Amino acid sequence: MKKINPFIVLEAINGAGKTTQFNLLNAALEKAGYAPHSYHFHQRDRATGQVIEYKFHHDKMGRQSFTQREQALLYIQDFYSRAEDFVALRQATGEHIIIADRFYTSTLAYQTIGLSGEKRRKMIAWIKWLCEQGEPRLLKPDLVILLDTPVHISAKHLIGTKRDFFEQEKNLAAIRRSYLRLAEEEGWIVINSADERGRQRLVEDIHQEIWQHVTKLL
Repeated sequence: MKKINPFIVLEAINGAGKTTQFNLLNAALEKAGYAPHSYHFHQRDRATGQVIEYKFHHDKMGRQSFTQREQALLYIQDFYSRAEDFVALRQATGEHIIIADRFYTSTLAYQTIGLSGEKRRKMIAWIKWLCEQGEPRLLKPDLVILLDTPVHISAKHLIGTKRDFFEQEKNLAAIRRSYLRLAEEEGWIVINSADERGRQRLVEDIHQEIWQHVTKLL
């Protein structure tokens, strides 16, 4: 029996080198004879993604006009715009692979920053209910890979760019902590982009480690 067409998600804080690894993975899958279908969230070419881009990344006061739950709903709406596409690809004949640069796994991380105890548990349960329950529902990833990058490396990568709210070092650190906690709870694969001495690893070495995990699904 043919394996299902897998769905792989890459997560990381901004400036981690995730886009580079995403592109390398896409190219490696094509070279190996698969048909990768790549998606980047939020989607800047779609209506909800454009609202997110403007309100959360360019308008300094934009985030304050939405509650935490309203922010989550906007991102989830963006994911749902691809729900039917993902289901069709899951069932398609051929060697199709869905790969996403972020998904609702990132919403779990971002919307639980600063939360603890019962408040955090309820927020996670609510997001999962919106995404994983009922019909329609979002396709659950078969593999989530977190590229864990120390903040000092991400900050270095962001030098010369116009940083948004999420790219300030204090916020990068909080997002990283949230990602790592979820990765442990949810069983995500964590790949370190720095060596034991805190130095940036070679891009190709990181890619090969990602590829080893991906090939287990193929």
